[in-house]
Amino acid sequence: MKQLILPGIFLLFSVFIFSAGCTQPPVQDPTVSVSDIELSEVTLQTMTINATVVIFNPNPVGAKLNKVAFDVYSTDDVQAYLGHGEQTSIDVISSGNTTVTIPVTLGNIQAIKAVTTLVGKGSITLKVNGSAFIDIRVTSFEKQFEQSRQFRAGDFKSLVPVSAIPGTSLNITDKLRQLGGLLDTGAGY
Repeated sequence: MKQLILPGIFLLFSVFIFSAGCTQPPVQDPTVSVSDIELSEVTLQTMTINATVVIFNPNPVGAKLNKVAFDVYSTDDVQAYLGHGEQTSIDVISSGNTTVTIPVTLGNIQAIKAVTTLVGKGSITLKVNGSAFIDIRVTSFEKQFEQSRQFRAGDFKSLVPVSAIPGTSLNITDKLRQLGGLLDTGAGY
C-alpha cells in the first residue's frame, strides 16, 4: 500500500504543476463612463456637442469596441431628445483606459430649442445616455452609461451668438425667446 501512495502523490503533484501554467484568470467586466460633455460649436442653425467616453479594460488582453451609441437630451423643464451619437470598430487597450470623443451635431429645430434655452434661462442641462458593446475574445459585454452636465451661457460667451447685430436694432436674444415660444406651442417637436 505504501508503494502506491508515493507514486500517487507524485502523479497528483505533477498534474498540479503542469496545469498551473495553463489556467487563465477569469475575464473581468470592463467599465464605461462619460468623462466629459462639452459644447464645441453653437450657432443659430446647429449646435455640436462632444461626448468623451472612457472604456476601462482590466483584462490582460485587448478588446474591440464594436459599437458605442448614445442619445443626447436636454433635461431642463422636461426631457427633450436632441440628437444621437455613434461610433464603431474601436480598439480597446489591455489593462488600461481607451478614450473616445464623439461629436453630435444637432439639427435646426433641436439646436434652436437648445440655444433658446441656453440664452433664455442662462443655462442648459444636457444628458448623455447610451451603451457600449465590447468584445473580449472569449465573451462580449453591453455596458450602459449615463452622465449629465449643466452649462451656463456666461461660460460659453465665445460660442453663444451675439445678442444684437452691431449697427442694427435687431436683438437676437429677443428673437430667440420669441422663436422658443413658438416652438414650445408648435407641432410637438
